[in-house]
Amino acid sequence: MASTTRDLVAEATISFVVLLLLLVPSPAAAVPSIDTTLTRHLPLPRGLLRDPESVAFDAKGQGPYSGVSDGRVLKWNGDKVGWTTYAYGPEYSSEACTATLAATVLRPEIATESRCGRPLGLRFHLRSGNLYIVDAYKGLMRVSPGGGKATVLVTEVDGAPLCFTNRVDVDQVTGKVDFTDS
Repeated sequence: MASTTRDLVAEATISFVVLLLLLVPSPAAAVPSIDTTLTRHLPLPRGLLRDPESVAFDAKGQGPYSGVSDGRVLKWNGDKVGWTTYAYGPEYSSEACTATLAATVLRPEIATESRCGRPLGLRFHLRSGNLYIVDAYKGLMRVSPGGGKATVLVTEVDGAPLCFTNRVDVDQVTGKVDFTDS
C-alpha cells in the first residue's frame, strides 16, 4: 500500500514538472531579435537601378557586393567612394544597358535584361577570390579577383538550356559550385 502511494506521488511530481516545462518559456527557446542600431541602409547610386539581388562579402570582409537590374555586380567601397562596378557579363555595355530617364520609355531594364544580364546570386570562393555569379539569362559565370568581365561557365545541363538560374553556393573546402535553375 505504501509503494502505491509513493508511485502516485512520483507520477504526480513528474506530471507537474513536465507541465511546468511546457508552460514556462525557456530562454533557449526565445527567438533572437535583430539589433537594428547595427544595420545600415546603403542606397543604390542615383539613376534607375532597381531591385538589388543577393549579397556577398569577399574573404577580406569587403563589400557588400550586389547584383543590380542593369546586369552589373556592384561593390560598396565605403562612404567616400560608394558603389562601383565590380563585374559585368560578356555582352554588357554601359551605353546599351544603363537605364536613363530618357531611355526608360524606349529601353526599360526588362527589355535589356536578356542581353545585359540580371545577376541573381553571388558567392565568393574565399580561397581563390573568384566570384561566382548566377544570372537569370546568362547562366553560371565566374569573375577573377579584382573584378571585370565575367566568364560564362554553364548555359545548359545535359543538352537542355538553363531557364532561370537564381541561386549559387560554393563549398569552401572543395571549391565545388552548386546552383539552381527554375
